[in-house]
Amino acid sequence: MSQTQFRILARTLGVLAFGVCFALVLDYTTGSRSDQLSTTPLSATHRSLPVPVLAPVGAPAQVPAVVGGAGATPGTSSSAFVGMPMIGAVFPTGEGVHPGDHYCTASVVDSPGGDLIATAAHCVDDPGNGSTAPAPFLFVPGYHDGLAPYGEWTPVKVLIDPHWSSNSNPDYDIAFAVVQEVGHPKARLADMVGSEGISFDTRLPAVVSGFGYPASSEQPIACLNTLKPFQPTQSEFDCAGFANGSSGGPLLLGVAPGTGRGSLVGVIGGYEEGGLTPEVSYAAAFGGSVQALYRQAAAVPIPNSS
Repeated sequence: MSQTQFRILARTLGVLAFGVCFALVLDYTTGSRSDQLSTTPLSATHRSLPVPVLAPVGAPAQVPAVVGGAGATPGTSSSAFVGMPMIGAVFPTGEGVHPGDHYCTASVVDSPGGDLIATAAHCVDDPGNGSTAPAPFLFVPGYHDGLAPYGEWTPVKVLIDPHWSSNSNPDYDIAFAVVQEVGHPKARLADMVGSEGISFDTRLPAVVSGFGYPASSEQPIACLNTLKPFQPTQSEFDCAGFANGSSGGPLLLGVAPGTGRGSLVGVIGGYEEGGLTPEVSYAAAFGGSVQALYRQAAAVPIPNSS
């Protein structure tokens, strides 16, 4: 073999070796991406399958910049946005969800069963107007513009403090409800949308993110401002736009921009059932009685889990 032929052969073998190495690297990279994709939450078509998880997975959250952006600063102006999976609107039961029917707000909170929501007690039970038992309702997480992207959920158990049920004491204007998806009794709400943490005896003042569904709007609103003491058992949140329908809306401490997860420290309600003007809202303090009610609600057996 001549020297020229030897050089040509060496170059050919070098090209072939590079091609083999490149193919192996490409195959390894593709496999890694498949592993990442396998951790994506189940789609709605699989939501009834009992899938064990170590923590709520949830859907991607479009956190509004006004509360979760890098430059977010406290203020008294709210902004409309397309919604977050863990927060939803409350509708009366009937023939399904219809635009304009929502009358309160609720949010998904941590629980072993992944099926617990928090709202204001006056949203589900109004003894001052003759109510003798919690009224049926539909919770629609992530609701916006007439859409129910994560289904409709109905309560199977509602927990309200007796102090509210007996005389509408505003210091106990908080309710927890164990919910079940209509048509999919084995679904776990937190698996689909995630959940918020919950904290008690939070030291105020503190900057929080407030959310609500005004009855006149088909999108929720959000606002970042200071939650401050109003009375020993009540707090105040000043931000425009929280009109009728915002009751039960979560007040969240430390909302993460990427996930929308924070810590629930109050719901709009309490004094004046949340306030008489859209600019000033109130919330009952999350103290020992609310903590006891939450623990009771979190211990409710998971319905139809077998």
